[in-house]
Amino acid sequence: MIVFLTTPGYAGTHESLLGPDIGVDVQVMDYRQLLDAKSLPRATYVFTDLDRLPLFGLQLAAQSFRTMRDTGLKVINDPARVLSRYGLLRRLHDVGFNGFNAYRAEDNRMPARWPAFLRCEGDHAGPMSELIHSAAELRRGILEAVDRGLPIASLLIVEYAAEETIPGLFRKFSSFRVGASRFAHTCVHDDGWVAKSGRVGIATPELYEEEHRIVREDPYGPVVARAFDIAGIDYGRVDFALVGGRVQVYEINTNPDIKFEDEHPVALRMESYRVFRDNYLAALRAIDTAGDS
Repeated sequence: MIVFLTTPGYAGTHESLLGPDIGVDVQVMDYRQLLDAKSLPRATYVFTDLDRLPLFGLQLAAQSFRTMRDTGLKVINDPARVLSRYGLLRRLHDVGFNGFNAYRAEDNRMPARWPAFLRCEGDHAGPMSELIHSAAELRRGILEAVDRGLPIASLLIVEYAAEETIPGLFRKFSSFRVGASRFAHTCVHDDGWVAKSGRVGIATPELYEEEHRIVREDPYGPVVARAFDIAGIDYGRVDFALVGGRVQVYEINTNPDIKFEDEHPVALRMESYRVFRDNYLAALRAIDTAGDS
């Protein structure tokens, strides 16, 4: 059995794993249920959604992790070790992995380069501003965000790092780590720099061919493995792009939405979906814990 631990209201990310054809017994439990439990079944427990936990909740999760580990349960993603989004971006810049940097708005610092954008730490809604090109514009953006009720402590300033793959098309890459396994996901192709959800019909046949090779071979896996190590994350999905031919990591999501897509107009993309599904389920089997007999 594998149990994914999430914050309340975010269990749907693993809904596709609850069907009978998965081959692994998967359950989802939120952190309130974990803390209230009198006993726990023998299973592998994956701590996710750590960026959504408040500090006190993170401390409780870290204590639970240690108690469970010390009683012999298999546990993945130590909440005490996992870096925040800000911490990861800052660390990746400081060690020379990323060419762009991030700042906390409450530190009252301007970015070293423009453009930049604002986003909230702990959510996955993407940037909360368009690209910002000056200090005056940034200050206005921060004031407007605070006026809307967004705590300044949650606001991050992130330097822009993206480029078109071909004219009019941006591409986001993703790779997974599941315990000792790593493998690539399909790409997001979009006509905007955010490249969050993608747009059907804008990728070329050559891009789908390259994507299929990436999903089969995971050529960037050894590079982004360092980002996982720096972040202290053993289960999650890293999102990144190539800028000047160099991998630039945007975030690592510990509670990625697992979807096994079954519809796309391009046959090769459907084959890439199948390869990802096979790789993901094989990785789950590798971390599975046999239940009590």
